[in-house]
Amino acid sequence: MKMMPFLLERSHERPIHGKWHFPEGPVKGTVLFLHGYKGYMDWGAWNHMGNRMASQGWRLLRINFTHNGTTPEAPDSFDDLEAFASNTYRREKEEATSVLSALRASGAMPDAMATEGPLAVIGHSRGGGIACLAGEDADRILRNSGQRGVDAIVTWAGVADFASRFPHGKDREEWQKTGRWEVINHRTRQRLHHNWSFLQDFEAHEDALTIETAVRRFNGRFMAAHGTADSAVSLDHAERLVEWAQQGELCTMAGAGHTFGAKEPWTDPALPAELEALTQTTLRFLEEGRAVQ
Repeated sequence: MKMMPFLLERSHERPIHGKWHFPEGPVKGTVLFLHGYKGYMDWGAWNHMGNRMASQGWRLLRINFTHNGTTPEAPDSFDDLEAFASNTYRREKEEATSVLSALRASGAMPDAMATEGPLAVIGHSRGGGIACLAGEDADRILRNSGQRGVDAIVTWAGVADFASRFPHGKDREEWQKTGRWEVINHRTRQRLHHNWSFLQDFEAHEDALTIETAVRRFNGRFMAAHGTADSAVSLDHAERLVEWAQQGELCTMAGAGHTFGAKEPWTDPALPAELEALTQTTLRFLEEGRAVQ
């Protein structure tokens, strides 16, 4: 496998940085991977996952959201806490949509598979919800412009709605009063916070940020994978996603937690067993999609 940097420049916005995993042989299709909350593209075993996907012929791109708290100079450290504080779901949706659209652009990659072949998006946790929103959005935009759209959306421990992730009651009142909702990054022991504008932006654009609406509209293939021992996002999120999908498939992993056995840092050269099984299941799902096209 080969790895190369990815950079998408945007007018008046921060550039989007990422990393490509390229197969050595023929390319079967392209996959965009979106990290989750308080995560980043190099978290845990995501690098090994990308290599595994590439070893099976799938070109995979991992990106960092521009306001996830990391910087291009320190992509695995939370050094830009003001960016983290000002991040929004709408920003992440727009960034993922821009990348998916760019991957279909003529000349984006040196072979026709990029513009004409299968295109899928995988998202973990919060990134799963963003994958649903951006996958449907990019699919509609691409098809309306006469291009091939997004063929598949896959969620790994993905969330089914964002409204329920905000604090309620007295916690919300305190957030509005102070303008800061504090959260702890338990790995780094940092105190992070979200600005009050995070909730204001969501409420102002809730129709466009409702995951159920996007999943119901998407007419491509859809898979939701979830562990039964996930203490961060309950299994019913995956069940709802599949219920809403036009072509939904549920993958339940007995005993698996939120990160499918991975942790940060991940020093083992191999994938954890649960993430290896999940990656193989996802590869089979993607292969089945190629077979019916």
